[in-house]
Amino acid sequence: PAAKPGMVAALTRGDKPVLTIYGILDGGVEHLTNIGADKKSLTRVPPITGTFASRLGFKLHKEFKPGYAVIGTLEAGFNLDDGTQGQSGSASTPDRIFGRQLFAGLSTPFGDFTFGRQWSMLTLAMRGSDQLGPNIYAVGSLDPYLPNSRYDNSLVWQNKFGNGISAGVAYSFGRDTSGGAPGSGTCGGESASDAQACKAWSAMVRYDAKQFGVAAAVDTIKGGTGATAFFFNGAAPFAFADSSDKDTRMTLGGYVKFGDAQFGAGWLGRKVDTATTDVESDIYYVSASYKLTPEIKIDGGIQRAVNDDQDRNATLTAVRGFYTLDKGLDAYAQVGHISNSSNASYQLSVGPGVAPAAGESQTGYMVGLRYFF
Repeated sequence: PAAKPGMVAALTRGDKPVLTIYGILDGGVEHLTNIGADKKSLTRVPPITGTFASRLGFKLHKEFKPGYAVIGTLEAGFNLDDGTQGQSGSASTPDRIFGRQLFAGLSTPFGDFTFGRQWSMLTLAMRGSDQLGPNIYAVGSLDPYLPNSRYDNSLVWQNKFGNGISAGVAYSFGRDTSGGAPGSGTCGGESASDAQACKAWSAMVRYDAKQFGVAAAVDTIKGGTGATAFFFNGAAPFAFADSSDKDTRMTLGGYVKFGDAQFGAGWLGRKVDTATTDVESDIYYVSASYKLTPEIKIDGGIQRAVNDDQDRNATLTAVRGFYTLDKGLDAYAQVGHISNSSNASYQLSVGPGVAPAAGESQTGYMVGLRYFF
């Protein structure tokens, strides 16, 4: 999900921006230990993220009647290590330009109605309770679907009702035309021969008060030709090719604030139900942050993945420190560690070829800069 960058107005009508340009540059240097059976180490500029994925975006908001406006977002991701596109699709078909988001629609007193490539409600519900979010060492290491949970060909409704209550629903006619989560294939759908193939839907409700908040969401995707299901723990992906196959995730979480401190906790459950295989898993997480001074902030979290069906579990911890150099500009350092059960090989960081051997632990260190504009 997009962070809260200081948006730069590119075109205005009167005193209201019609088009705004925003972005994030986030990168650094990482050192990873205990890679593969040979237990090698690697120092690199990671390809995808540090604390947020780098991006360039354009937002449109043009009111044409009191309370009614045309809205749209075009958001392209890119990899800061080599300048290639992020979220561009599978290796064989890297054709997405605006792979992070691309949608248009209407904002009304009854909510926003949009269509295009958009986020699942699952990830939006975890904001606040999961303070590490899309960090390179975080819940997304245990379930990489989370930072990739977008729907192609989707319709979305979102609304803030007042008094802190908000809700949203997303529905996709064909969820993934060009590759999304690692090891999960593609699932374009929109087929006259099988109308249910590759459909997806999600729903969210949340309540945010001044000092606390709670949220819940469900996300269900269906199988189809080209799709596989993967638990990212060393067990091989398995077939997810029938439209009756379902992969459902549910989350419940909350947060509370005490002065300059914030604490969050949540649960993410997953169940894959196919004609030949059923697998369930759970992820539990806690996180906390504290602002030591106006310039210095620390945060961290503990995540626990439990998968009894595949006998693969892991615990991941991460701690980060930030120093604000200027408005929108932060330097940071972070350390992460993952411990695997005897059969598991969850990897701490992003990208292929960096997982530890089964049953091994892994540690990562990173220093970097991020700039919101």
